[in-house]
Amino acid sequence: MTYSSERTRDVEMPRFIRRRNVLRLAAVLLALAAGCGESTDRLHLHGEITYRGQPLEQGHITFLTTGPSSGPVCGAVIRDGKFDIPTAKGLKPGAYRVAISSPGGEAPQTPEEIAAGASARALEMLPPKYNGETTLTAEVTAAGPNQFDFHLE
Repeated sequence: MTYSSERTRDVEMPRFIRRRNVLRLAAVLLALAAGCGESTDRLHLHGEITYRGQPLEQGHITFLTTGPSSGPVCGAVIRDGKFDIPTAKGLKPGAYRVAISSPGGEAPQTPEEIAAGASARALEMLPPKYNGETTLTAEVTAAGPNQFDFHLE
């Protein structure tokens, strides 16, 4: 009988340990779930881009911070003149510079690039004032709707 009770205790102890670990795991998952969910400080962005009156077939839109250390914050692919940035990847309210790019074909290479065996660069179809030297801006607001339509000429 002693062997049997020891054996029973051996079996019960792992169950107790397992039950305690399950409860710990449940508590940790509950705590993590409470902190999860969509961040309310980021906002959904969308819009339409036209160039010379036509929807921009393909390209990329990038929202850049303003100020002394400007840099990209988020961006999206433009397809058939439209872009959409979901809330989870969106922006916080504030002012942003906007760069729009649409590569098409290959840019001519310089003699130095050819001699170095450099890959061809993509030819930018839009003027620099919309990308590298952008003058475009957007004000993202908590009130929304944060639809940004850019009609480029």
